[in-house]
Amino acid sequence: MKIGVISTANGLPWGGSEELWFAMIDEALKKRLEVAVSVCREAIIPNKFSALQNNGVRVFRRRPLLRRPFERVVSKVTSSFGEIFRGNPDVVCISQSWTYEALYLNDLLKLLYDAAIPYVIVCQFSHDDAGHGEIREAAKEFFQRAFRVVFVSIKNLKSVERQLAHTLSNGVVLQNPVNLSDISAVPYSSSEPLSMANVGRLRAAYKGQDILLEVLGSPIWRGRHWRLRLYGDGPDKKYLKALAQHYSIAERVEFCGHVSDIRSIWEANQLLALPSRGEGTPLALVEAMLCGRPAVVTDVGGNTEWTEDGQTGFVAAAPTATSFGAALERAWLAQSDWQRIGIEARRNALLKFDKSAGKSLLNILLDAGNHSQFNLVTNSNSLKKCATCY
Repeated sequence: MKIGVISTANGLPWGGSEELWFAMIDEALKKRLEVAVSVCREAIIPNKFSALQNNGVRVFRRRPLLRRPFERVVSKVTSSFGEIFRGNPDVVCISQSWTYEALYLNDLLKLLYDAAIPYVIVCQFSHDDAGHGEIREAAKEFFQRAFRVVFVSIKNLKSVERQLAHTLSNGVVLQNPVNLSDISAVPYSSSEPLSMANVGRLRAAYKGQDILLEVLGSPIWRGRHWRLRLYGDGPDKKYLKALAQHYSIAERVEFCGHVSDIRSIWEANQLLALPSRGEGTPLALVEAMLCGRPAVVTDVGGNTEWTEDGQTGFVAAAPTATSFGAALERAWLAQSDWQRIGIEARRNALLKFDKSAGKSLLNILLDAGNHSQFNLVTNSNSLKKCATCY
């Protein structure tokens, strides 16, 4: 069987949205399946990606998302996605950083519909709003035609169904793989000052680091003994540094950049602070829980599917400084319980997380590839009754 993978990420650093299909390819190679991948030529990818080519995977580096009128004309003549389809794949996996990303790639949709190849959509991130009226009908068609539409949280699936006013009978929920080869607990240290970590791309519009800095810049927090470390890179690094200066807390905020060794983060920190405005299910949260650390999160994406307020972490009802500040205050007052909460968070994560997420996605793709004919409207009864299905 031939599998085609298309990542719609447009020149972004490697993130959780890439880990799932990468893990799937590893499983596909074990079965000696043929795989081709299409990624943006400007994408920033880790060294491990080059290992794909050494194992026989064809990798096509396409031009970035077309924005200028001239480039749109070019795309009508020759699509940058054509190389994948010329390989005649039996199934195509479309990995989207954002739920509706592919809807703006008209050349991809035309190739996909004309080829009549079964395809599976993976949606990693979703805004919990309904501001998609201009593409609503196109999105319904795109999802209805798919063999499966994969989400990484139940809440995101429900949110998209509300946005489209449409039930996705082919919708399923899978997890992303974690970046931990060792999932044993990281020993907890109560050393001073209290150390919080924010782990994720430095993009405030999504990850909400500006909310966290506003909270910590308030008079009550400036009078406390704490340290914040931000792990990750992104376009808002300069802005967030300036914001820390603005709130007079720059000397207590450390920008650590991207760190590959996740366990080292939790050797140095006691609490995850994740004030996201939108999420799928953040790997940073699951990894922190597996390492035995509590988290303060917002009620977006799959956060509350993993975190129970006061039991395995602390939940802010909304991604605002007022709400997140209240949740962080509850956490501060419960410092003596952090180790116990971290142990409970770890126990919960061990029960929930998928140890073979790549294999779970591969099984869906194999199922799709083995169905040469399928009706997406009447096919809902064929969904497998498995732990990952919604």
